[in-house]
Amino acid sequence: MSLNKFSKLFEELDSNNSINKKINSLTKYFKSSSNLNNILTIYLLIGKRNKRFISGKSLREYYADIYKMPIWLIETCYSKVGDSAEVISLLLQDNLLKKDIKEDISLDQLLNKILPNLSKLEEPKKKSQIKLLWEKTTNDNQLIFNKILTGSFRIGVSKGLVTKAISNMVGIDESIILHRLMGDFDPIEETYIFLINEKLEQKELTYKPYPFQLANTFDEKIKETTSINQYQFESKWDGIRSQIIKRSNNISIWTRGEELVNKTFPELIKLISDFKNDFVLDGEILIWDEIKNCPKEFSLLQKRLGRKSPSAKIQKDLPVVFIAYDILEMNGNDIRSKVLSERRNILEEKFYNPISEDQNNNSRKIKITKLLKIKNWEELEEAKNSARNIKTEGLVIKNKNSKYLPGRKKGNWWKYKVDPMQLDGVLIYAKPGSGKRADLYTDYSFAIWEENKLVKFANAYSGLNNEEIKELDKWIRKNTLEKYGPVRSVKPELVFEISFDNIQISKRHKSGIALRFPRITRWRKDKNIKDADSLENAKRMIRN
Repeated sequence: MSLNKFSKLFEELDSNNSINKKINSLTKYFKSSSNLNNILTIYLLIGKRNKRFISGKSLREYYADIYKMPIWLIETCYSKVGDSAEVISLLLQDNLLKKDIKEDISLDQLLNKILPNLSKLEEPKKKSQIKLLWEKTTNDNQLIFNKILTGSFRIGVSKGLVTKAISNMVGIDESIILHRLMGDFDPIEETYIFLINEKLEQKELTYKPYPFQLANTFDEKIKETTSINQYQFESKWDGIRSQIIKRSNNISIWTRGEELVNKTFPELIKLISDFKNDFVLDGEILIWDEIKNCPKEFSLLQKRLGRKSPSAKIQKDLPVVFIAYDILEMNGNDIRSKVLSERRNILEEKFYNPISEDQNNNSRKIKITKLLKIKNWEELEEAKNSARNIKTEGLVIKNKNSKYLPGRKKGNWWKYKVDPMQLDGVLIYAKPGSGKRADLYTDYSFAIWEENKLVKFANAYSGLNNEEIKELDKWIRKNTLEKYGPVRSVKPELVFEISFDNIQISKRHKSGIALRFPRITRWRKDKNIKDADSLENAKRMIRN
C-alpha cells in the first residue's frame, strides 16, 4: 500500500469538518487496504507513542544546511506556519520542482525498514539519507513524509472516529472495538486480525483496560428538573484516574491516558496479587496521609510518576493508595451493563473498607470511596464549597441507574468542582504559541507584588478569546522591553485575573509558590498594576 494513498486520506481528513464524511473516508480506505497497511494507519492516526525519528528543529536545520538557506529565514517561515513538517514541505516544493526521480514508498517499507535504519546513522549520513528521501518522494507526499519523520499527527481524528469506521466495516459493536484498541498495541498484521475478529474470547483481552466512563460538567438546570434521590455523591479526588486489572493471575494498572504503570507502583501490584478473586476496579491513585486520613498534594504524586523503579524509601515516604469507586468486572464477568447501584453493592461486598471507617486499618492500600449523605440541593452546595477542607476538588454526581459506558454520556455522571481560587497578576513576559498561533503571542507569564518588586508566580496560555489575543499581541509588540530568543519582556502595565484549582509552597519556584491549572479568566482593564495581588495574599491562601 502506497504512501500516496495514505497522503490522500490524510488530506481528506484534515480538510473536512464533517464527522460522517471523515468516518466514510476511513471506512472506504480500510476496505481497500491490506491488514498490515490498516494497522499502520491506525497506529499513525491515534497512536500515543508515534516514534519521532527526527525533531522539528533538526528537520529545519537539515533543510537549511542541505539547501544553503539562512536558518533565520526558515525560522521566520516556521513562526508563520507553526509546523516544521508543513513549512519544510512547502519549501521543498520549489527546490525539488525539477527533480524527476520519484518513488511511491509503502507505509510498511517506510515505518519498518527505512526510518528505523535512518535512526542508526550518524549525523552526516542521516542528513544525506534524508536529502535522498526528500528527492525521491513525490511533491504530494512531502507533508505526510515529514510528519511521519517528526511523529506529529494532529488532524482531528479521534479514537472514536477510527472505532466507528472499523465497526461499520466489520459489523462489530463499537464498544468491543474500542476495548480492543485500549492500551498499547504493536502495528503488525496480527494486531489488526485481533481487532476485527468476530469470535474473540475474553481471555485474549487479559491485559486490556476498559474504555473509561467520564463525567460532564454539572448543569445547574438539573436541580430544577430531577429529584436528588436519583443520584449518589462522591468526592472528586485529585489523583491519577486508573483501572486495576486482575485476570488469571495477570495484573496490570492502566491510567486514563492508557499508560501502563505497574513498575511505578510496585506496592499496589504486590497487594493485588494477594487477592483470590479476579476483578477490574475503576478509581484513583493518591498519595495518602495516614495520620490525617486524607490525600496529600498532587505534586507529591507527580514525584512517583517520574520513577519507573521507586526505591523502598520512596515508597515509604510517598505511600500510595488506590481509592475504588466502581467495579467493572468480577471473576471474568463483565458487569458494566449492571446499574451503578448494583455495581456499588458488589464493590462493597468484595472490597469493603470505606475510607471514613478506616482509622484502625490504615495499612490497607485499597479503599472504597465514601458515599456522601446529601439530602437536598442546598446540602450539595455546602458539600461542594467545603471540598478543599478534605483536600478534594469538589464532587462527582452519579445517576444510580446508569450503566458504565465509554466516554461522556449525557445524564450519567457529572463533576461539580469547587470554585477556583483567584489572584490578579501583572503581565511581564510573552512568547509565541504553536501551530496556527505560532505568529501570535499567546503564552504569558504573570507576576505579583513582593513588597515593592514584581515576582513571577504563574504561566498561563488559555482563557482569552481570539479578539483579545490579537489585541494583546499588538500591545506586546509595541511594548516590548527586551527579547530573550522567542520570549519578550514587556512593560508591566496590564493586569489579568488568574484562576487556579490549588496553591502550595514550592521550593522549585522563585516566588516560593506553585499553582495547579492556572488560566486567565479576565483581562482586568479596570485595574492599575498597583491593584495586583501580593505574595503575602497568595501565602495567606495556603495558610487558610
